[in-house]
Amino acid sequence: MNNEWKLEIAEYGTLRVCQTLLDSLSTFCQLLPSQPESGGVLVGKHLNSGGAMLIDDFTPPQASDRQGRCSYYRSEAHNNKVLDKWKESNGHSTFVGLWHTHPEAKPDFSTLDRKDWINALKNSRYEGTRLFFIIVGQTHIRCWVGNQTKTTSKIELLGEYKIGSK
Repeated sequence: MNNEWKLEIAEYGTLRVCQTLLDSLSTFCQLLPSQPESGGVLVGKHLNSGGAMLIDDFTPPQASDRQGRCSYYRSEAHNNKVLDKWKESNGHSTFVGLWHTHPEAKPDFSTLDRKDWINALKNSRYEGTRLFFIIVGQTHIRCWVGNQTKTTSKIELLGEYKIGSK
């Protein structure tokens, strides 16, 4: 796959994000005041070669989510969608993080976002010690990595992708 966003993570390897996923997430950009925040779960695969992680799927907003202009509540319905994707892939596709939108050009996480991410790192069931967090802005998509150890939760920005670049 040539059309990917590749991010290098020290002591981990390459995170690959599929172009089709970036294009799909971009359709949720909040360009108009009437467009609410959207979000869901990132689905990916742990790789043995060609990178450490491939994020190639997601759950779109569900009917049971709560969406406002500057707020988003992700419902439990996403868990069932991820479980279905896991079963369909014979255990290869799994929960690897969270995504949502912001009505700003280059998005940054809020205090509430950080609390949600730390909660996911501490309380969610996932492979490894890392989760990825994507926020889709109006002109850029930004990605953070969260790392959970026994004593701390660390979140750092990995990079940003300009929407429309290939």
